[in-house]
Amino acid sequence: MKLFYIFFLTALFMVACSDDDSGDFLTKPKDTAYSNEEDDFSSSSAQFSSSSELRSSSSSLYSSSSVSSSSSIRLDIIPYVPPCRDEYADSCGYGALVDERDGQTYRIVEIGEQTWMAENLNFKMDSSECYEKDLENCEHYGRLYLWPDAMEICPSGWHLPTLDEWKILYTYAGGIETSASKLRATEGWSDRRALGSDRYGFSVLPGGAYRADHGRFQDITVLAYFWTSTDYEDKEGDVYNICFDNRDEIVDGHGPKFEGNQFSVRCIKD
Repeated sequence: MKLFYIFFLTALFMVACSDDDSGDFLTKPKDTAYSNEEDDFSSSSAQFSSSSELRSSSSSLYSSSSVSSSSSIRLDIIPYVPPCRDEYADSCGYGALVDERDGQTYRIVEIGEQTWMAENLNFKMDSSECYEKDLENCEHYGRLYLWPDAMEICPSGWHLPTLDEWKILYTYAGGIETSASKLRATEGWSDRRALGSDRYGFSVLPGGAYRADHGRFQDITVLAYFWTSTDYEDKEGDVYNICFDNRDEIVDGHGPKFEGNQFSVRCIKD
């Protein structure tokens, strides 16, 4: 029985980032960290602190002036703050983005010369979905979006990244063949081999997808799919997407824009 189980797991992850089914459905609770830093962040600008400063701070991270438009935001809670280090010291420049449309707060991170959302977008619109229509999945993994909506959904001052912007990110992290584990989160993956070091604070989580060709949700806790804004040059109507699985390599694949697939969205600052 043990040999059969090992063989099953091996076969399961050989089809990662493909159209095959994978993995049992699993959810995890939203991770949060408490902080009391008196820095003031807004949707149009962000201030940054190292992760060690955030984890050891002793006053409120968000000032009341930055979130007064939304009574739903708790001032004593910040998004999950993972540790991340380079060879010398704590390397993450963290900040916070308050989305003025719904008051949600997202952790953001400076990586090289880019500023990224370090969480998947969770802005509700009629065409977006929580995986298996479970709101807890939206809380932890963000929402899944159709590509036309993904092109328009980022907060003001942010946009859906191009393929080239993704390439700048994973080149900075060591290249397409070796950077995936450095960008994946340290939790949320059902395969222990997929747990990342989250070295740069990017915290990729496996939110799965809705695959219109299969007519169902699939791959949560196993795969992460992200839309890009770049057309695939060799096939009209296709667009590049980015896929993370349990390997060190990142897959920049492609698929149809308008046939109903729903993937995760990460926004990058203009």
